[in-house]
Amino acid sequence: MGKRFCSFLVLFCAVFGIVGSSSLTLTRSIDISTQVARHVLNIEFKNDGSDSNSFLHVLTKEEDARLAYIVASDSNSKKLTVSKVPTPQGGNGAYVYHKVDFATPATKGTPYKIRIEYVLTQILKPYPAEITQAEAQFMLYTGTVNYVSPYTIDQDTTNIKYGSGKLLSHSAGKDTSGKVQVGPTTNIKPFTVTPLTIHYENNAPFTVITSLKRIVEVSHWGNIAIEDTVEIVHKGAALKGSFSRLDYQVDRRSKSPVVKSLKAVLPNGARDIYYRDQIGNISTSVVRGYKDRIEVEMRPRFPLFGGWKTNYILGYNVPSTEFLFQADGKYGLKIPLIHPLTADMVIEKAEIQIILPETAHNIKIVKPYTVTQLPDTLHFTYLDTVGRPVINLVKENAVEYHSQPFTIYYEFAWINILREPLIAIIAFFALFFVVIIFNRFDFSISKTQPVHLKSS
Repeated sequence: MGKRFCSFLVLFCAVFGIVGSSSLTLTRSIDISTQVARHVLNIEFKNDGSDSNSFLHVLTKEEDARLAYIVASDSNSKKLTVSKVPTPQGGNGAYVYHKVDFATPATKGTPYKIRIEYVLTQILKPYPAEITQAEAQFMLYTGTVNYVSPYTIDQDTTNIKYGSGKLLSHSAGKDTSGKVQVGPTTNIKPFTVTPLTIHYENNAPFTVITSLKRIVEVSHWGNIAIEDTVEIVHKGAALKGSFSRLDYQVDRRSKSPVVKSLKAVLPNGARDIYYRDQIGNISTSVVRGYKDRIEVEMRPRFPLFGGWKTNYILGYNVPSTEFLFQADGKYGLKIPLIHPLTADMVIEKAEIQIILPETAHNIKIVKPYTVTQLPDTLHFTYLDTVGRPVINLVKENAVEYHSQPFTIYYEFAWINILREPLIAIIAFFALFFVVIIFNRFDFSISKTQPVHLKSS
């Protein structure tokens, strides 16, 4: 019984990474120069106890609610699995635990190096919350002096990049050319929290896409049609007072919190691009072609100040050869669910509809990250009889890192591509046949009697 208990305890500690004698040496880099906070942790995990198969990374509940993306890798750049786990027995319930599974066990006394990258959205607060049209925008960042961990930290060095703007105040560390450097700090006990605040100038666009509705329609006649319906809000410091068009025209600042244009990155083969809103087509847009992409710079009908919002529709066609392929007798659609629509993109909610050809079946999705899949529906358009299958996906709190391709496999018999042309041909033949019948037969009720003229 005692051996079983010991074995269970060792297994429990290995699974959850809880080893009392484990320690860390790390460097932490945080970039808060845009509207998102990018974290990069380079960790050397040293295990002085039994072998460990995983590492526990913790976030506060507020940070976890703002977590958009997290990825981990080892010293060989091999991607490691990251999963959220319940609070382990004896753990601190104020934190959310993310377990990083090692590619190979961390043996006793041998350092194991890992790299964790994650992105937090909407954690920077405008301070002051309102500014005039001519003022700069300042943000308040609240974090910790050291990395908070369930392990003892031998040494921690933190660098926080705030950009080229003015630094008003910082509660710890020293300012060095656009960065606040804290540490190295040594011998940090588990769950040690020392608050850190940085008040600094940040004129990056805080444009948040509150709603994205994307429709991807696949045709085996050589085309994929994509249309994005976007609602966007500037969530920076709100505009105080009225807007002056004259002051806006004479403003020559190189960096200003006002958003004058939006830049979307489209696939290299995009064509027939259109950009419109509820009023109609918007002609103030520029399309630039590059070797690997197409950039569309869109100017809304009015500039976006803090608290202002707008909406638009961006659509384009892409040759199906860009994303559609055949493999093992099936068709595969490899396409990003989301393309970058703004700089340092943040999307609160994205709803994606992928419309496959009629009669497509045996559909399977390979996902690079977690999304919510709603029940499939049917879409009917011209000459459809049974309807086209529609895959409905929802992703919340998405960022630029989510511009990764999904692969959708499905079966589709090539003969079915002739369904609609045959339906159209039969319909025309039926119409012509009815016209011929109508002209050949006399459907009048009575015939007109001929008139005979008498000769005098």
